[in-house]
Amino acid sequence: MTLAAVSGLRAALGPAFLETSRRNPKGRNWVLGSIGEMALAKVGVLPRGYHPLMLIPHSLAGAWVARESMRRDGVDDDPSVSIAGAVVAAGVASVTPIARIALTRGLGVSGTLLGLAEDYLALKLGGQATGMSFGQIGEAARDAVEDLRDQVAPDLEIPRLPSPSHSSV
Repeated sequence: MTLAAVSGLRAALGPAFLETSRRNPKGRNWVLGSIGEMALAKVGVLPRGYHPLMLIPHSLAGAWVARESMRRDGVDDDPSVSIAGAVVAAGVASVTPIARIALTRGLGVSGTLLGLAEDYLALKLGGQATGMSFGQIGEAARDAVEDLRDQVAPDLEIPRLPSPSHSSV
């Protein structure tokens, strides 16, 4: 259910963690979707999470990750698992923006700062649920972006993203 809650924060992130932890090549698509979702949320392109239409992708993602997680653990299909995952994701997606508004108006905390804190929380929870470290999460993101770059513009000289192991301090 942790990945369902993560899906409530960022719809594509729960599936990204699940597929990446399985080392499924499709995980890269989910990772790219997660990066895009986070970026679009920061610039205000996506509607607020409490908008009824926004609950649909969060709920579907929560239902899917709950069902697939149980399947991975060898549990037979139980429809209540998918329903519970959808409810958890929808609940988180509904409560989070309300809490953000309350913190922004009540305490004057920046909405952008709260959005970054939500992203951190989602990444932290997803990493804990799948056993991935922040280094592995960063590596998955870097691999997904580089794979996309290689597919879209293989002949262009586009600099590669720096790797933590190659950085100089």
